[in-house]
Amino acid sequence: MEDELEEISDDLKDAEILLKRLVESGSGGGPPEEKKVWLVYLSVEKSVALLKLYLSMESPGLFVTVKSGPKEWAVLLARASQALADGRRLLEEVRLEDALETLRTSRNCLRIFLRDRRKLRLRALRAANRIGR
Repeated sequence: MEDELEEISDDLKDAEILLKRLVESGSGGGPPEEKKVWLVYLSVEKSVALLKLYLSMESPGLFVTVKSGPKEWAVLLARASQALADGRRLLEEVRLEDALETLRTSRNCLRIFLRDRRKLRLRALRAANRIGR
């Protein structure tokens, strides 16, 4: 595997390990620490960008609309974790286009999780502001 692909694979391996820990630790109670999910998201997003650059491929991904609820965080993170593991495996098998699509799936699940967490924070802040008036 070339150096660029090896670097991408190493980043994804670290992100995969962290995400698996977060999924396991979050299964007992509430959602995992948001900052750590951001770290995984950034690693996956960076890997997607580097892979697109490596492939000289700038095909915009499809605009994905996924409805989710605040209680579906475990499903989203489990799906992201599985897609991340599959994407890394495909990358190591040098099936780069398939790896790119699979990593986009992981990234999208992480993005939806983070979006939902932000919405919950904003709702709580608005509610607190209404009570404080």
